[in-house]
Amino acid sequence: MFVLREAFGYGHREIAEVVELSETNCRQLYRRAAQHLATRKPRFQPSREDRERLAARFLAAARTGDLRSLEELLADDITSCADSGGHLPTARRPVTGRAEVARYFAGSWRKVPADLAFAFAEVNGTTALVATADGTPLAVVALEFDGHRIAGVRIVANPAKLSHFRGLPSP
Repeated sequence: MFVLREAFGYGHREIAEVVELSETNCRQLYRRAAQHLATRKPRFQPSREDRERLAARFLAAARTGDLRSLEELLADDITSCADSGGHLPTARRPVTGRAEVARYFAGSWRKVPADLAFAFAEVNGTTALVATADGTPLAVVALEFDGHRIAGVRIVANPAKLSHFRGLPSP
């Protein structure tokens, strides 16, 4: 997004069409990239094992509605975006900020069936939770990390975009 905007002069709407994301999401990704480059602060990426431990803690806290534990795991400027293609009830707009994202997950995950299975997967270079029911993928929750905190959550629950995850082994 950043290169398309800065180097080629594309507008956010044009970028959104090209990468098949919402214009709002593209603006947010651009803002975060610009901010990261402006601070020149290298982000620390935890090991795969550490990311999976953080993801497991995130899942446990979300499933139990533990706001305090969720807030401890989340970065101050976290953003959560969801794409369900209208098939599942997800936030239609990005949810931003530690307290807001924690409330969003604590509230919405109370509605998740207890028998839903979760497996770790590597998605776009980061750790994700893949939710399945009877072997059918229902959602991919990709987590972005900044040190030992979760800095972003990207949820894909659009069935048309989940075909790649069919046949993923159960945990």
